[in-house]
Amino acid sequence: MSTRLQIVYDMVPACDTIADVGCDHGYLSIALLEREVAKRAIAMDINKGPLAKANENILASGFKDRCETRLSDGLAKLEVAEADVICICGMGGALIGRIISKDFDVAKSAKCMIIEPQSEYYELRSMLTEKGFVIDDESLCTEENKIYPIIKIHYEPDVKNRPTYTKAQLVYGPKVIEKSPQLLQKLLDKNESEYSSILSKLENGGSDSEAIALRCRQLKEELDIISEIRNSL
Repeated sequence: MSTRLQIVYDMVPACDTIADVGCDHGYLSIALLEREVAKRAIAMDINKGPLAKANENILASGFKDRCETRLSDGLAKLEVAEADVICICGMGGALIGRIISKDFDVAKSAKCMIIEPQSEYYELRSMLTEKGFVIDDESLCTEENKIYPIIKIHYEPDVKNRPTYTKAQLVYGPKVIEKSPQLLQKLLDKNESEYSSILSKLENGGSDSEAIALRCRQLKEELDIISEIRNSL
């Protein structure tokens, strides 16, 4: 498995059934069955090509009786409480959010979900917490020179047990900030350099349009968040 999938794998607790949404070639499901983390797996994908390849790999690994494949748009072909653990990895944060929102009853019925958004991190974390999900664990991984979060969540029906997150936590992840891994420092450095450069160009560009002013305010807020996190570490 790739480093990214290994981190996802390490977050999966022992379970009866794992549902891998966007399974690609089925490597995660196979690894979880091989090492007896999961007793059964459901590998799901919206595209026939990757699902066919997953079928081949599952058959070759000898797990055809314990791993089924389903052509599915997100969680559409999964029943409520059918899977203890749901993994949704390797897609944009907006798409992950739509998948969870569309089949919310299925999503919240799992004991936990492990998601790996590749964009829109703040928007996704905000939406999840508004819907009652709690962030249990997070890690950062790097792939093709981009740093991604991997997030473990569960639905918390009791409002009193749902923590309140700051904007900084929703942007960079409460558990990531708490752990303060080296990749967080690298991400903060990268973003600070990028935002400062854009801000400087906009401020020195001579334009006084409302759109430019708004973007400058947004960049300054992003830089303030980075400073807030650095001061808390």
